[in-house]
Amino acid sequence: KILEAIPSVPDGVSLEILVHGKEADKNKEMFGKLVSILKSSGSTIGMVSQETTGGKFVDEWVAEFAASKPSFTEADFGPVLSRVLAVKDDSEIKYEKTASGLCTAVMRDYFIDEMADTFDQEKSITNEKMADRIAAVLSSDKLAKKLFSKVPMLDMAEWSAQPLVLSGGQYDLSHDPESSTALLHAGTVVCTLSMRYFMYNATISRTFMIDPSPDQDKNYSFLLELQKKMLGWMTPGESMGAVQAKAAKYVQDQRPDLTANFVADCGGVTGIEMRDGVHTIAPGNSELLKANMVIALRVGLQDLINAKATDKLSKTYAYQLIDTVVVKEGDAAAEVLTSCSKEPNDVSFFFNEEDTTTGAKPDVKREAKADTKREGNGAGARPSTRKSAILPSKFRSEEKDDESTTRKRREHQKELLSRLLVEGRRRFAGEEGDDGEETRVVKKFESYKRETALPREVRNCKILVDERADSIVLPIYGMAVPFHISTLKNISRNDEGEYVYLRLNLVSPGQGVGKKDGLPVEDPGNTFVRSLTFRSTDIARMNEIYQSITALKRDQIKRETEKAQLADIVQQDRLMPTVGQRPARLPDVFMRPVAEGKRFPSALEIHSNGLRYMAAGRGAGSAVDILFNNIRHLFFQPCDNELLVLIHVHLRNPIMLGKKKIQDIQFYREASDASFDETGNRRRRIRYGDEDEIEAEQEERRRRRQLNKEFKEFAGKIAEASNHEVEVDTPFREVSFNGVPARSNVLLQPTVDCLVHLSDT
Repeated sequence: KILEAIPSVPDGVSLEILVHGKEADKNKEMFGKLVSILKSSGSTIGMVSQETTGGKFVDEWVAEFAASKPSFTEADFGPVLSRVLAVKDDSEIKYEKTASGLCTAVMRDYFIDEMADTFDQEKSITNEKMADRIAAVLSSDKLAKKLFSKVPMLDMAEWSAQPLVLSGGQYDLSHDPESSTALLHAGTVVCTLSMRYFMYNATISRTFMIDPSPDQDKNYSFLLELQKKMLGWMTPGESMGAVQAKAAKYVQDQRPDLTANFVADCGGVTGIEMRDGVHTIAPGNSELLKANMVIALRVGLQDLINAKATDKLSKTYAYQLIDTVVVKEGDAAAEVLTSCSKEPNDVSFFFNEEDTTTGAKPDVKREAKADTKREGNGAGARPSTRKSAILPSKFRSEEKDDESTTRKRREHQKELLSRLLVEGRRRFAGEEGDDGEETRVVKKFESYKRETALPREVRNCKILVDERADSIVLPIYGMAVPFHISTLKNISRNDEGEYVYLRLNLVSPGQGVGKKDGLPVEDPGNTFVRSLTFRSTDIARMNEIYQSITALKRDQIKRETEKAQLADIVQQDRLMPTVGQRPARLPDVFMRPVAEGKRFPSALEIHSNGLRYMAAGRGAGSAVDILFNNIRHLFFQPCDNELLVLIHVHLRNPIMLGKKKIQDIQFYREASDASFDETGNRRRRIRYGDEDEIEAEQEERRRRRQLNKEFKEFAGKIAEASNHEVEVDTPFREVSFNGVPARSNVLLQPTVDCLVHLSDT
């Protein structure tokens, strides 16, 4: 059905579609017709010789074509097909850039950190195991979100080949090598990654040097310079063999000692095929470079000998650099798509912090004898740490050597590392950008993963509200187009005559002043739909759609609000109840805010690592636990000149109380208790004068003192139970003042660390 539209394309090549079905007779008839068409076209047929296919369809075709095959002459069609596919259009180059970005992200943001951490902490891991870790990046949701957050349709990304990690003297730079089972060695490490996106391949390879010698630095710098030269030689019209020949001549002229080590195969065209066998930068290849060709450019040196190696595995080493590049128009150098740095300072790691000094080679036997003699002189003798008889400096007062190139580079590495750590923490925290401003993340919504997931009702070409997918399916030009409910700003309904109009306003950038102004977008060049209007004479149907969309939007806003509230909720540790003795209790106190229902007094208890308040009344049996490590401030406010005596807890991280998120909790008792009847007893009804008023005032002062004492002692017990991790703070009412921290004028009281307003009475 998809191919039926092709023959009707104007100015297109005329095509006839032959359908292969389930009926064997009709299939045989179709194959016979195809053989007849081939015979009428000539005696030569094109075959892709390198491809091998199989399956039921192929078997049926081979059986039908066997009788006529001797009458045809086969010609290899592969080179012609390769020339057609070698030049990429804009959409294909976009896929290549995305695939190159995937390779770069894994190499730069994952492998380098893993390798450095392995060597720094002296972990033991094989090359094969490290390659498996790299391959698992795509299957890990956490790592994929971290590395590929800006890649759309990540499910279309996959590995073209198993990641390759080479180290420890075993360097196979052929086309299909495998990571060895030997341990990852801190010498020279070659890592090669190949990934594809929408079936378009990209490759990157980097060489990392650990504590390199000057000769190794020199060889690597030369290889890097050679790659830059080759990028300039890759211009349209130049043959691929000529580029390779120039590279080989450059090596012979500049570094004849590396001629035998130079890898002759310098890569080739990549795309749907990971490696095009026709368009290769190899000796004698006459294929011409063309603009928009994407090439995996490779430069390498193999079987190099490190004369200053400190261990056997570092004796032999190799270098390889592969970048995915695109040939540009005119005389411009090829553009590198894999942007992972390969400068010497960025691929060299120094884990041996001992400064190297020039001098005579120490006599090991002589030093051993000298050490033995010193040990025999007594326990207080100080062993020598000097490895040479020659002093490291001219004067004994000098404590440091002259700074060498290696030391300067090492200090520069440390500066870069500290800068990367700061930028990494800021980037992974997701709170601030490079300029210190809050980073706004582009939100992406997906209604359906594939077209077959659309409800069947969309065939009626009507507005459909799919609550299961949180989406609205709208008919646009006869096609069902889903919109996620999050993309809907609001909806309005208007009646005009016999028609009912529904207007759907969508979220889009640049809508004016407001919270949505400056909405971040991935591609500012996109065209955005701001509103859609539908009209109908079916009033009942339009009202039903309006109500459904309004309800769906309301539910979505409610979910987003709850999600935002729970974003900073941190799971507390479990409260450890006091065992073997009765916990300290403060009875008959109220808590606010109230969890649910009416307020009832209950007891506040001190346990091993926190406080527990057992709710009474309708929510009886539910406990509110507050751990000491989650208390930032603890305030005690006496009931002098107040109607309440209270203990106020300000938390480090909010907790959920019912369905509400709270960060401040108070436990209080009213100073004027209703259980004390000041005028209701029999004696006072008969005689109530000044003496009774004085007695009542004295009683109230006594009761307030008792409340203050009880709450203050309990607050002190909380501080003691927390080993004084939590200290009690009391507001200074004598220096209080009126202020407006929010919307109302209140009494503000300073404490040692805070400025507070704890009660409205």
